[in-house]
Amino acid sequence: MGTHVHTCRPSTGWDWLIEGLRLFRRKPGEMFLLGNTYLFVLLFVGMLVPWLGGPLMTLITPGLGAGIMIASKMGANGMRVTPVQMFAGFTENRKKNLNPLLCLGAVFTVCFALIKLLAYLALGPQPMADLAQIENGGANTAQMAELATYMVTYSAFVSVASIPVILLFWYAPALVVWHGMSAWKALFASWVATWRNKATFVIFGMGWVLLTLGLGVGMAILFNLLGAPLMLLMVMNILTSAIVMGITFGALYPSYRSVFEHDPHHLDITI
Repeated sequence: MGTHVHTCRPSTGWDWLIEGLRLFRRKPGEMFLLGNTYLFVLLFVGMLVPWLGGPLMTLITPGLGAGIMIASKMGANGMRVTPVQMFAGFTENRKKNLNPLLCLGAVFTVCFALIKLLAYLALGPQPMADLAQIENGGANTAQMAELATYMVTYSAFVSVASIPVILLFWYAPALVVWHGMSAWKALFASWVATWRNKATFVIFGMGWVLLTLGLGVGMAILFNLLGAPLMLLMVMNILTSAIVMGITFGALYPSYRSVFEHDPHHLDITI
């Protein structure tokens, strides 16, 4: 049976974000905990596991994405959402989906390895800084400025280069779990869906950036006015990131529903 892809109006991207906000407002604790758990896994696996943390995180990301899509659907249908659902793609009753999800993870890992290689070729190696001097407050100002500039440029390069990869994988885990597709067919279908709805995703992305910047800047201004310590602001930034994640996760299923569960009389293409 074919998989139908609907082309949405550009303004639908804004509707997805609004639905994510509404779900977060209905279930603030559940969606916040889901977003915070994802950030914890990202921190624990991606940063605290030496050498293998980054590749391991990218390997399991599509599996986590499947679980998050399932959780988003459950929340949209009024069901209880818990962090356990984030790992639903790896459970026994999803055993048949494990190999395709891990295959997606392998491709995801290769894509990000190539992005990092391109960043290295374009920007060169990271400038060296004496960590002991930094800790003692005696680091060279020019050296610190060079390092900061490199890190900002590197982050911007990787972020922009990652957008096509994120769109390629946006629906792929859900298509594996809910449509029984192979990894390669899911990637193709996901790319067709996102490409045909590129204007919708531009609006969604702009709304997401405004939301992220608005919360982050608003939090910084508030803490600056209150004279709160920098460490507390850093903690609150992590909590803000969890809120943004929770809202984003809440918008995932509405985006899937608009593209793949639309009225069949208005569907545009069959894959």
